[in-house]
Amino acid sequence: MLQSPAKGVAGRLEIEPVMASTVPEVARFLAAYDDGAPRAPALPDDARAIERHLQWLLLDNPLTTATSPHGLCLRNGSGAIAGLLLAFPAVFRLGDQRLLGIGSGAFCVEPQAKTFGFYLFKRHLTWPGYAFFFSTTCNAHSGALWRALGASAVPDCDVEYVLPFDAGVVLPAFVAGRTTSPFAIAGARLVGRCANPLLRRAGRASAGLSTVRCRDWEKLAELSRRHRPREWITNERSTEFLQWRYGAGSPNASADICVFRDRRGNEGWFALADTRRGNGYRIHGRLLLDATWPRDRMTFNDVLAAVFDFAASDADALYFRPRPGVDYRACGRWIVRRPMEPASVFAIAGKGRRSLALAELDLVSADGDSAFGGRG
Repeated sequence: MLQSPAKGVAGRLEIEPVMASTVPEVARFLAAYDDGAPRAPALPDDARAIERHLQWLLLDNPLTTATSPHGLCLRNGSGAIAGLLLAFPAVFRLGDQRLLGIGSGAFCVEPQAKTFGFYLFKRHLTWPGYAFFFSTTCNAHSGALWRALGASAVPDCDVEYVLPFDAGVVLPAFVAGRTTSPFAIAGARLVGRCANPLLRRAGRASAGLSTVRCRDWEKLAELSRRHRPREWITNERSTEFLQWRYGAGSPNASADICVFRDRRGNEGWFALADTRRGNGYRIHGRLLLDATWPRDRMTFNDVLAAVFDFAASDADALYFRPRPGVDYRACGRWIVRRPMEPASVFAIAGKGRRSLALAELDLVSADGDSAFGGRG
């Protein structure tokens, strides 16, 4: 129980672990929570949808055990949830080491209990047995709390890259985000359409690649194991993990997962999700959730070429986050580097563990709290 600082806020506030039996109540709390201001009671369908996400994220996770933490919640004097921080385990590899990390997300505290969000975070970082703690969906408020507790932002987590497939759509959408001038937008559309033939030629620069959809989890896991860069801390993409991440019940169940192969027989795979971007959602984009390839025999340009051939006919752009060891300046002049504020990915070593080399941490878009949209 929180001591004297918590007096006067609907009685005492208690910190409790989130258990499997708490999930329906947590879902109702999240459905009724709106950027710090509780709104009208949640609609049953909203709460049920969130509960299905929580079932997947917390309870169906192949690493979940009877003693796994699902997070922490604040309860007020009447027993109602007044704050929440969810948590879920993830296995990573560095060289021959197996590292158990714990991700966090859905950090929500009601206005009258805001002061005690710090205590909730601090208690979360005391869970024993974890090499490090991380979050991939931080906003300005939660990022400040991570920093206050000694965590640091992962390098380049405030950057996103965009590869246009159709510059006639992407360029005017970018311009529309800066001006309402119809002449500027129309000019950008014309320039984009003129650039499309060059863009398509560049996108298909790597000849001889074949791409096929694949949901053979064992094959995908084996390619991941074989091509894992040993010098970085990378999620262990086991058969069970991939089936959980992309199979039935996952928020990414509709993702396109493809194996690509060159003429020499080198293979890799990528996973794509749909995303809508731009003012008024003008851009139908594809988000690169994950990609594995033999880095000593293929380049990231080969990955982009395979994605281009697969997705460019029915999408406007590809969005992807930086990965360690990839020089995006060598990936062509068409790639746009976009700043993303604030920094969204933070990590800190577990208590008593060696300091975490954040430059070694290789997180992809599908890692972390992908059950919820946006940052939080």
